[in-house]
Amino acid sequence: MTVSALVEVAGVLSISGFLIGFLAGLVGIGGGMLFVPVFWFVFPFLGVPSKILVKSSVATSLACMTVTSSTSAYHHIRKRFFRKEIFLALIAGAIPGVFAGSAMTAVLLPPHVTKVLFAVFLAFMAFKMLFKSNTVEDGSVSTLPSARIIAVVGFFAGFVSSMLGVGGGALITPLLHAFAGVPIKEAMATNTGVVFFNSLFSTVNYVVYGWKYTRFPFFLGYVYLPALIFMIPFIFVGTRMGVKIMHKSNPEMLRKVFSLVLLIVAFDIAIKTLGR
Repeated sequence: MTVSALVEVAGVLSISGFLIGFLAGLVGIGGGMLFVPVFWFVFPFLGVPSKILVKSSVATSLACMTVTSSTSAYHHIRKRFFRKEIFLALIAGAIPGVFAGSAMTAVLLPPHVTKVLFAVFLAFMAFKMLFKSNTVEDGSVSTLPSARIIAVVGFFAGFVSSMLGVGGGALITPLLHAFAGVPIKEAMATNTGVVFFNSLFSTVNYVVYGWKYTRFPFFLGYVYLPALIFMIPFIFVGTRMGVKIMHKSNPEMLRKVFSLVLLIVAFDIAIKTLGR
């Protein structure tokens, strides 16, 4: 690779890391839907073998998501938007949901059908949030919804996420806000804790599973360390900036921004699935 090409790749990674981190901090997502396409584009220029390109992109994306979600969660905790009670109830419901979703995957609808249904569900949730009647949300700590309701939300998110092989970030926030009545800022903040644990354990799994399959320099399992190490400072700065703006933003604006992000994700899933 020439010096000019290396500089271009470095520029793409740094700018992408900052922008994705900013969006992740602003709307409380992990950023995986954006990290993966970037790595698909950049990794071939860095010499990543084509036979491990997809798994390496996903694994490195998950490792990056641990940075965005942990940074977001830390600042949300400091600002007291992170709800420990909601987080624990979500985890309690999500764990059996993941196992149930995994067990049902083989006997339910074909994968492409379930993905289209998931896209439809995301679009429905986006419109539900987008046209939700205005309520006063000043960002203060709200009355805790029923732990049973939160656990059901966690179960459903874990079930669907496990079936479709996606993270729960795009599911948990709209479910908490639209159905459990959790203010949008608290829903986004608490969601980051779930995203962190999901991405952390998934990253460890990719490291362990890929250990004997990636006998290449600069790899930790399927995680490509140069990209990860280079992007972390930009991800960190972007995420911090996004979280700060999120805390100062009007909840109504945040709800609309998050709804638009959901619509984009739903559209992307539908196009990729139906285009096969």
